[in-house]
Amino acid sequence: MPQKAAAQADTIPAQGKRWFKKFNTYVDSLKSRRYRDSVLFKLSRHNDPPPSTDDSSMIRSEQGFLPHGGRTIRHIYYRRVKVFGPRNINDTTFTTSMKLIHLANRLHFDSEEWLIKQNLFFREKDTVNAYEFADNERYLRNRPFIQDARILMVETAYMDSVDVMVVTKDVFEYGLDLREASANAVAAKIFNNNLFGAGQGLQFGFRWNNAYSRPWGTEARYTKYNILGTFLDAAVGYSSLNTQLPLDSNVYEGSYYLQVERPLYRNSAKFAGGFTLSRNYSINIYGQPDSIFRDYAYKVLDIWTGYSFLNRFRNDGRSYNRPNLAILGRYFNLKFDKNPSQPTFIKDPIYNDRHYYLGQLLLFKQDYFKTHQFFGFGRTEDIPYGYRMGLSAGWENWMDRKRFYTGLEGEKYWHTRLNGLLSIGAGISSFWQRNISEDMVISAKAAYYSRLMRFWKGAFRLFVNIDYLGNPNNYFYKPLDINMERGIWGYRDTKISGFHRINLRSEGVYYSPWKVYGFKFNFFASVQASQVSYKENYLLENPVYTGYGLGVRIRNENLPLNTFKLGAYYFPDAPPGQRNVYFEVTTVVDLRFDIFAMRAPSFLQFR
Repeated sequence: MPQKAAAQADTIPAQGKRWFKKFNTYVDSLKSRRYRDSVLFKLSRHNDPPPSTDDSSMIRSEQGFLPHGGRTIRHIYYRRVKVFGPRNINDTTFTTSMKLIHLANRLHFDSEEWLIKQNLFFREKDTVNAYEFADNERYLRNRPFIQDARILMVETAYMDSVDVMVVTKDVFEYGLDLREASANAVAAKIFNNNLFGAGQGLQFGFRWNNAYSRPWGTEARYTKYNILGTFLDAAVGYSSLNTQLPLDSNVYEGSYYLQVERPLYRNSAKFAGGFTLSRNYSINIYGQPDSIFRDYAYKVLDIWTGYSFLNRFRNDGRSYNRPNLAILGRYFNLKFDKNPSQPTFIKDPIYNDRHYYLGQLLLFKQDYFKTHQFFGFGRTEDIPYGYRMGLSAGWENWMDRKRFYTGLEGEKYWHTRLNGLLSIGAGISSFWQRNISEDMVISAKAAYYSRLMRFWKGAFRLFVNIDYLGNPNNYFYKPLDINMERGIWGYRDTKISGFHRINLRSEGVYYSPWKVYGFKFNFFASVQASQVSYKENYLLENPVYTGYGLGVRIRNENLPLNTFKLGAYYFPDAPPGQRNVYFEVTTVVDLRFDIFAMRAPSFLQFR
């Protein structure tokens, strides 16, 4: 049976010599609107995610592998589910005679078998390690070219051995992101996330804006995932579209860059790290005179590495009831080749050289649940739970001011009795100059995600977030604002700012059962409140700004498109310069939980 399943997943059948003639005949048959709509309906129906027996459940990732722990892996089989195929990734009986589905699947290169094999943590003759298998399944699911993955145990005639079936379903490799479209401006990006089914990505983008002094801009990027089985991801590219994070507000930058990263791809791994090398420069797209335009260029070198020297996972598939302990280091150097000539910016820290060394001792114990309908539209999502605590120390040289740095931060996730998820985090850090504290940061946050509740043939989940950020003795740091994701979503360019801020957000999401040609609809209602030490030093004596929103997010998870978002927001106490009503039509990136416990050490963020 496994051999048969593996054979069914082989490469695309050869096309006949009269393929184009047959294709043209078939296009003519689509002129009937009724027939075309019925075909699209059937196509979208086949892409439904598998139904769940318990929509509110969160299942331990290793649970299904534990009964097979210690058994020898006899054979490994591979089954690649077609992008436009069965409703359930485990369905091996799906067949269709619909030519449109076959055509759509032929446009896509399935991930090659050698690529899937290269991304496995185990080989034939190894023994089953439940935690390693759970890590591997999660790693596959979080590859940008794979929609879902399952590692299945197949019983054999021998009690001490087992066969393994690796089942994967790709995301359709071609994508288009239309960022802007009007009579005077067009911006778009086309990309392929799995070129030739070989685990590599290629993207091109452009922008034309008639209002800019340089109307045209372009970008290109090439990415290779898991180079030669080393679990290194690398990307090289350039952009003149301000797509890399610019230094400051109201500037427009271009960039050439090389990025390499090796994440902590499994909990038992020892090493993680990466580096970024880039050259960035300002672009005068608004045609500003030399007296106003900030003409600058700079280089960035950013390197980090980490080593987990105390690991709770054993080679025999068991785990100790203790945390992992790791040590991490980072070096960052930002050096200007050309500084702005205006006196205002000569002494601005943002436009001056900066470099630092940072070390961290990290204690973490992290496991995972599998569930669905958190940030997604039905795909399997991996939810971390456990804790991580980091003690950091470093040294910084900024504008020839040398400072010592210390920081302590921690975060913990709980799976609650009501089948929800609770996370709490806190941190405190400070720079030190001659034993005097400056640029101290105090941070606290909490988030609650309710259980998934059945509601009107769909499902509902509640999200609540609260966070506080403060700086009692600023030196280089600039005041906080409450614009967009930093406070009230919909506020733009308000002048409200201060060195202490508290945000409260609540959002209810209805995961509707409705679907149009594979696109699903998640409706949301949100309440936001933000307070910043704008007028008074004591935070709670300042006015509270609020916002209320309604909208919908639309996505087809078989396609590598950003989520389409429609929203309307009302601000009853909007500050001067901000409208009381804000409408939004945009695309947003796919949100996911951060599943990697070890990441580049950094200063406690104040922004």
